[in-house]
Amino acid sequence: MSNLVQFQSFNFHSSAVRVITDPNQEFWFCAKDVCDVLGYVNDTDALKKHCKPKGVAKRYSPTKGGNQELTFINEPNLYRLIIKSRKPEAEPFEAWVFEEVLPQIRKTGQYSQNLPENRPLAIPELTFTVEMSEDNRNVLLSNWFALHNTLKLLAELEPPLRALNSPFASKVYTHVTEYRNNLGYTKAMLAPLFADVAFDKRQDPHEYIAMQAFNAFQARGFKPRVAVKLLA
Repeated sequence: MSNLVQFQSFNFHSSAVRVITDPNQEFWFCAKDVCDVLGYVNDTDALKKHCKPKGVAKRYSPTKGGNQELTFINEPNLYRLIIKSRKPEAEPFEAWVFEEVLPQIRKTGQYSQNLPENRPLAIPELTFTVEMSEDNRNVLLSNWFALHNTLKLLAELEPPLRALNSPFASKVYTHVTEYRNNLGYTKAMLAPLFADVAFDKRQDPHEYIAMQAFNAFQARGFKPRVAVKLLA
């Protein structure tokens, strides 16, 4: 793990968590910081017991005493330490990292700690209007439903991947969170188009099933910045 290009430090409650990003845009977390949050007294021992060596690396990082060599772990190893921890903070720490910090960094390039914890990113109010035909509206519903089915599949895959200690478990968890947020935002944007729509179960079976999933999905309070309406 060489030529790392970005160093950041975030606060989980009162504990600092240092994070670096490598040239492949993969995140590495300071092992000592993570172990402190998760209640591991001996971080070296915790890494040996629960982490894969391939995802553990040394890196010189800025500290109060100057640049010091610290141990960093990748996302899969972070996930392993979280699920093995018995400390009550493990669950909220997991949610903070995978539902708040990482998705925000991937979308904006940074993490703003001024946002309330465990809340979706604020989205600006309406900025412009788009008009579309009924056919295009139905295509959007179909695309939304395809992403919804992908989310459902990933959510079902994550528990067995976690049980297998798979390195893909943490990435799947992150994608589930991001897809859920995207589906919620898109539903909020498209909802006015389908307010009075009722597809026939026999004539339009695909649209009927998609509409059921659309109506049942929880949008989590997103506000659209795009107004969409049908062409007159």
